[in-house]
Amino acid sequence: MTKRLTTVLLACWLPLAAAHGACPPASVGLSDLGYSAFRDGASFRGSTVDVLAEMRKRSGCQFHIRWYPHGRLYAQFFNNELDLTGASLRTPERDRYGVWLPYTSTQFELLLLNKHAGKFRSLADFVEHSKARLNVTRGISYSTATAAQMDRLQKLGRLEYVNDYGVVFRKIQAGRAEGTLAPPAIHVLHQRAFGMMGKMTGTPFAESPRALVGMYVSNKVPPKVLQAYADTLRAIVADGTVQRIYARYLGEDITRQIFSNGTHDILDALPAH
Repeated sequence: MTKRLTTVLLACWLPLAAAHGACPPASVGLSDLGYSAFRDGASFRGSTVDVLAEMRKRSGCQFHIRWYPHGRLYAQFFNNELDLTGASLRTPERDRYGVWLPYTSTQFELLLLNKHAGKFRSLADFVEHSKARLNVTRGISYSTATAAQMDRLQKLGRLEYVNDYGVVFRKIQAGRAEGTLAPPAIHVLHQRAFGMMGKMTGTPFAESPRALVGMYVSNKVPPKVLQAYADTLRAIVADGTVQRIYARYLGEDITRQIFSNGTHDILDALPAH
């Protein structure tokens, strides 16, 4: 190994090695978000869980997962009961309580039973030219334009909020709703679990453009530990580990769709030294 290569490797390794033993165990809040996070018996699985496991392996930082209904998760974070949250969209409210570290991207789709699916270019188009009902999950952050159309649907009696996506799909299966709003990383798991693959169609809509997704780190976490998390995530994104994690759950085609813009915007948004 050349001296120059050794120096480069040490420069990459030392910030993470310095974090080993220097970061106290962190509590991480997760909730039902399809292949991002799901319960498998007594175990927690999903892309977010695997990202945390990779962070632990590389940095030595320990993470203790706590499971919540999605509507309760951020209340716990805002009350300083959690150090991190996973699979989070960025919002001004959440920014007041923590620092956001992105590692992937997402885009919501209008997911409908095939007989109700049309060529809707926007959620407004769906509101005006369909009678189908949607169930959505409490505590999810939607774009302002999406929320405005959801308000219209609710006033028309065509939208209901429930606790998690499992309830959403049980109600669709029971004929009490015809669809939902969710990205593929969430709805593919539930379609498979409820035997609905091939029976539903997901379509991106204009009011919900592609957005980055990450984890929020509480303001109570020391700056050196926060930077260790950011440095580790940067390495995991840069070397393709995140894409490989997603491909294990979602397959290559959907993973290519999720990362179709590459990773430069993710890496640019992570705090540097």
